[in-house]
Amino acid sequence: IGFLDHRTMCAHGVHLSDRDVAAVAASGASLVHNPLSNLRLGSGIAPIRKYRDAGINVALGCDGQASNDSQDMLEVVKMATILHNVTTPDYRQWLTPLQGVLMACQGGARALAMQDQLGSVAVGQLADLVMYDLHDLSMLPLGDPLGSLVLQRPSRHVVQHAWVSGKKVLSNGNVVGIDVARLQHEIMRRSALHLNVDTNTTSTSIEPEY
Repeated sequence: IGFLDHRTMCAHGVHLSDRDVAAVAASGASLVHNPLSNLRLGSGIAPIRKYRDAGINVALGCDGQASNDSQDMLEVVKMATILHNVTTPDYRQWLTPLQGVLMACQGGARALAMQDQLGSVAVGQLADLVMYDLHDLSMLPLGDPLGSLVLQRPSRHVVQHAWVSGKKVLSNGNVVGIDVARLQHEIMRRSALHLNVDTNTTSTSIEPEY
């Protein structure tokens, strides 16, 4: 029906048939792998190596707060990198930290059809950058910096500076332009309101639709 093309993003892709895989690959569509969400909900494990071998562009996603609990992209990269080790004892088929980062950055940019603007540190690309402190204790001992960043799951203090489209949004570990204390207070206030609501009736009514 012409639904699939290079602008299409297929989320999860846990249960694709061989015919589905061939169709997605032929269309140039992308698949967004959400490993933490899939594990959290017991949805299954998407065979990412199979999709990559078929020529499908794979990006990474956190999915929503309701189905992941975390919006930590480095956590997603680590899980996407090591989760599939259980599918084969051949370590040569395992994904590497570099491949995980490339799926997150370049794979994500291509999925958005913005690879000419995003996903790489290059002349003409938007300056979306993060600066990490490689001397932070959570990064030590430091062997391969990229491997340490992905696999050691460093503390949040390792993030020193960040820029989005050239605008600095994090400086010396502090968020720029946002009153974090006020935000924390508002989140706690709303959480308290939520705790006072009887959610049992609602969850019971929608469970059959899940």
